[in-house]
Amino acid sequence: MFEHIVQMGPMLVLAGVMAGWVAEVVSRADGHGFIRDMVLGLVGSVVGAATVWVVISSEAGMLAMFLVGCGGAMLAIVAQRRFWGSSLTT
Repeated sequence: MFEHIVQMGPMLVLAGVMAGWVAEVVSRADGHGFIRDMVLGLVGSVVGAATVWVVISSEAGMLAMFLVGCGGAMLAIVAQRRFWGSSLTT
């Protein structure tokens, strides 16, 4: 189990950071902030992958975990944008 976490961890971090960076670039006018998007992407990536790993399959490969991590990060960022709105209002 520890070996699997060590192998998948970097993929999840990469997926979360990438999703946070894309969210910041695409919606810069929303005013959410780079750090908030990165943290939200990381959290969403790890939570999404952990859920899939526990519920569906612990034998998923690195590419599958990367894609699941991207999906989890995107869901977290979209949910934050939809339900909490911008922290910087003009």
